[in-house]
Amino acid sequence: MKFLKYPVTFALWFVWVVASAGLVVYGRTLQRIDQANALYWDGSTDSAISAFRDLEGGFRSHSWFARLVPDERDRVLHNYLRLMYLRQDYDSVIVQGEAALLDHDGPAPLVSYWLGNAYYRKAISGEAEPEDALAWLRRAGEQYRNAVVDASGDWDVKYNHELVQTLLFKIDQQQQQDVFDVLRPEDKPSPQPPTRRIG
Repeated sequence: MKFLKYPVTFALWFVWVVASAGLVVYGRTLQRIDQANALYWDGSTDSAISAFRDLEGGFRSHSWFARLVPDERDRVLHNYLRLMYLRQDYDSVIVQGEAALLDHDGPAPLVSYWLGNAYYRKAISGEAEPEDALAWLRRAGEQYRNAVVDASGDWDVKYNHELVQTLLFKIDQQQQQDVFDVLRPEDKPSPQPPTRRIG
């Protein structure tokens, strides 16, 4: 009841408690990110992936905190997707990346970049039918285009975007040529009339 007599004091006390709790959570998160990075550099890739997965899940379940520290959220997500990609777990990159794009509030150039990389690897793996490989390649092109819009200064993103666009252009040109071959086959030489012999 004492606080009700002094609302300003109560408000200041409440703000101080909330800010202190927020700083503790933020400090603990930074510590966990550093520990996950250390696991990677020590060669414990699977443990690092697990640590980044837990951190990413925490940001996803506490979206209010993710909005307060978007740079840390993006760094965790980037490292998580990068490590799965390096482990060649492209399906997991795709699942986690697509889920992250649905949950993400702001531009996510690194998510689009890693998604593009995973789609590209699926396209060139040789495991897919030609139509499916082309669909993966087109999806890679879309993600790289999104990443270029959001991170126009990143040369890796630009290079990958140009590479995929060049491949798609060549494939489209080849498909058009095949269509024209069907629609306009070369004229077969028609029989020539016999020539008259003189003599």
